[in-house]
Amino acid sequence: MASNLESSLAAKGSDTISDYTCSACQELEAQFHCEECRKSFCDSCVKLHNPLYKTHPVYGREQMEKWPIAKSTVDLLEKCAEHSDEKIKLFCKDHSQLCCLVCLARHHRQVGFNFFFLNKYVF
Repeated sequence: MASNLESSLAAKGSDTISDYTCSACQELEAQFHCEECRKSFCDSCVKLHNPLYKTHPVYGREQMEKWPIAKSTVDLLEKCAEHSDEKIKLFCKDHSQLCCLVCLARHHRQVGFNFFFLNKYVF
């Protein structure tokens, strides 16, 4: 999955891969995440955040298991493997497979109504 992200960034001319961007300055890579604010901060911006919000739990990169999933990762997980411009919308019970609407029309028409729509909070 990371290779898809890397190749898409390389195609756009990016020479760095940043999984989290600072929520405050929107320029630098985030090194910290505030659980209470639900925002990520670079080294400079966390120095402004911490004195103002002393009781907020802030986690560094060494505690990334406490960070939320990066939006870029969520975007990759939601995309159809076969149709990269489509988002996964359904689960086919007969094939035990996640699929987009294009997959449904092309490969799962014979299934009938043995599928269900996924809500937006699955990932």
